[in-house]
Amino acid sequence: MSLDEALSLVPKWFPAASTFTFGLLWGSFLNVVIYRVPREMSVVQPGSHCPGCSKPIAGFDNIPLLSYLILRGRARCCGLRMSPRYPLVELIGGLLSLAIWLVIVAKLPGDIGAGKALALYGAHFFLVLGLVAAAFIDAEHMFLPDSIMYGGIVLGLATAYTRGMAGSEPVWTAFARSGTGILVGFLVVWVPFIFLYKGLLGRTGMGWGDAKLLAVAGAWFGWPGALVVLLAGALQGTVYAGILKVLGVTLKLPKAVQDDIDELQKAAAEGDEEAKTLLEDDPLTENGDDPFIISFFQRIFGAGKDADENEEDATTKPEKETGSKKEELEKGEGEEEEEDEEDEEDEEDEEDEEDEEEEPMRPRIPFGPFLILAMLELIFARDVLHRLLPFVWSAAPD
Repeated sequence: MSLDEALSLVPKWFPAASTFTFGLLWGSFLNVVIYRVPREMSVVQPGSHCPGCSKPIAGFDNIPLLSYLILRGRARCCGLRMSPRYPLVELIGGLLSLAIWLVIVAKLPGDIGAGKALALYGAHFFLVLGLVAAAFIDAEHMFLPDSIMYGGIVLGLATAYTRGMAGSEPVWTAFARSGTGILVGFLVVWVPFIFLYKGLLGRTGMGWGDAKLLAVAGAWFGWPGALVVLLAGALQGTVYAGILKVLGVTLKLPKAVQDDIDELQKAAAEGDEEAKTLLEDDPLTENGDDPFIISFFQRIFGAGKDADENEEDATTKPEKETGSKKEELEKGEGEEEEEDEEDEEDEEDEEDEEDEEEEPMRPRIPFGPFLILAMLELIFARDVLHRLLPFVWSAAPD
């Protein structure tokens, strides 16, 4: 059955209404994912319950959008105020689902198979669901779950041919383009912002989650699309930070992240070795004293310098031994003065180190939401972007 034949069986308003409602329902489930995944809780069991008193939430109190409005944003069981994030995520789910129908599926050729059209809807729907969940989790906890990142990579690679990444070329071209995009997307973050940044400056410029997210972009849009996502995300993040700076808003770590760091630091102070390791490995708490590339070259050239100094000392030693007693006395006085100066410098260095330890942690903005926003723009504004950037492959079949 073709897409046109399937649509002829239902009222014209039905596809838009059903996709919007379907998105609302899954948006409600996204709230469960956003809350539980960072806390390492199952998203299946137990059922939905109040975060305040832990009582199960009745089905009639769990209707997307309506329940929040009817209850005026409070839990029926204990009166706990519910976060406005809940109806927001539900609404985003509904709108994105509707957008997939209007922008991607409804524009497909009428003679395309209904099953293929449904597969395209499902692939894009579950991608955007994962991206929305990842964006909210990253905004609150500053990490991107591996389950969502790897799922997006596999889904993008598996549907590469169905989504038309091969164009008019052989089937294998689609998977080659998707696979190349995964590799380039990951390396374009890992090489400069993780490996080189850490090796030269001693700290990480971007996290592993951002590299995996760019790999997701590469799986779906090929390597040119991954580059577009990186540049667009960086531009949007810069604009956001600039607006906050103009408004005088101080950039700080999200509260949940700061609370986790405080707990780890407390445990580390009590001698917890695992907490110490986690703090050392976390890009948010690394002290920047491990520029391994710089240290490598310092060891190489430092060893040569020490050898030259030893050779020079060996050639000048006889001359020093024949010096006068007066020169030895002057030298001794000079050494004492140098030792005093070194002691003073050591004290100043210790004070500087103490001041550095007391300095607050540098603020950071999670980069994932801006990359995800760029990916959504590439999905839903692909016609405009493809006219401006024709080297980015279409997300839907030709």
